[in-house]
Amino acid sequence: MSFFVVGTDTEIGKTVVSAMICAKLADHGRPAYWKPVASGSSEGRDVEDVARLSGVEVIDETYLFRDPLSPHLAARSEERWVDPASLTQRYRELLEEAPDRGLVIEGIGGVHVPLNDDGYLWSDWMQELDLPSVVVARSTLGTINHTLMTLECLRSRGLKILGVVLNGPTNPENRSAIRDFGKVPILGQLLPLDPLEGEGLKISSKTVDLEGKLLAALR
Repeated sequence: MSFFVVGTDTEIGKTVVSAMICAKLADHGRPAYWKPVASGSSEGRDVEDVARLSGVEVIDETYLFRDPLSPHLAARSEERWVDPASLTQRYRELLEEAPDRGLVIEGIGGVHVPLNDDGYLWSDWMQELDLPSVVVARSTLGTINHTLMTLECLRSRGLKILGVVLNGPTNPENRSAIRDFGKVPILGQLLPLDPLEGEGLKISSKTVDLEGKLLAALR
């Protein structure tokens, strides 16, 4: 089984939270990290960060673009095209290669980011695969609106939400508002880490998914 890790926006902490989730699940199964579409390789690759922080298997991007832009713009700048069918084919290949391996699939930007100039959205591909999601949200000002809209978007497409992971300093009021108004479990919170390194992330992972929802989804 596999699940998505998606965010309420770009630069929201999806990659670090994905690494934390992988580190947590590595003690109980065989997770692998996959970010099918990524941009901004000129500034570094998320797959390298996850490998360094979590130590789990990582899978190369199906589409990797140089400029830190929305996928449809990054692809256009390189005269390329994101074909959703090729993403689905690659997903099926990964399942066939290792049926006992669960995939932690990181999104790019927010859930409605366009993948190509036809207006095919990341959420369209999520709907095609029909996998559950973990939503990563900031803990600070503005998160309630962004998170509730993301939850509503996913539910409007009939997608299952495993829960929300908050990223940032503790804010009990924002946490309870998202939980109560969004009618969603808070799976945990990633507090700021300085330095950002694997051992600290491993320690933080012990406070996430205490009820085993992610482990059950991976299996």
